[in-house]
Amino acid sequence: MATWLVVSFSGAEHARADDGAPPAPPLVQAQSLPAPQAPPPPGFHGGHGAPPAGPKVLPWREGEPVPPGYHPETRVRKGLVISGSIVFGTVYLFTAIGGGDAVYRGSPGYAALFVPCAGPFITLATTRQDDLETMALVLDGLVQITGAALLIPGLLVPRSVLVRNDVSQPFVLPAPVALGPSSAGLGLVGRF
Repeated sequence: MATWLVVSFSGAEHARADDGAPPAPPLVQAQSLPAPQAPPPPGFHGGHGAPPAGPKVLPWREGEPVPPGYHPETRVRKGLVISGSIVFGTVYLFTAIGGGDAVYRGSPGYAALFVPCAGPFITLATTRQDDLETMALVLDGLVQITGAALLIPGLLVPRSVLVRNDVSQPFVLPAPVALGPSSAGLGLVGRF
């Protein structure tokens, strides 16, 4: 068994072996510098300093000056779309389930509940109901109309905004998704 003693004096290494083995390798080896890399894509900051100053999105009206570093875009009104779809979708879902149950039990006049917004009012005209059911159908119809009144302008009347140039566009793409150990499906991925 060889025993090595390595001593360093002012950068010079001296080695001595008990059995005449070759000297130990130097303690510090010269390393080559890594190859230069491409700069990160716009919008990526990965901890290398702060992102550009200023908000990502600014409100803007047509004809106003565009500050440097921004560009104009039109976007849907997210607040109206989200609130309208929640109000309309939730109430319509329960109305359609109730209408399907009533039709299944033998009341074909309730099939009109599958019609969005107008279905509760059509059902009022085509069926006989007590005062509580009448009030529930009127309220149901009014809430569906309110949800649609929020959702439709949110989708059809976009707003103009200024977006910082380094912020990428939102997108949604289909992508394969694993649904279990032996099955797959299709899902949506994106950036918002």
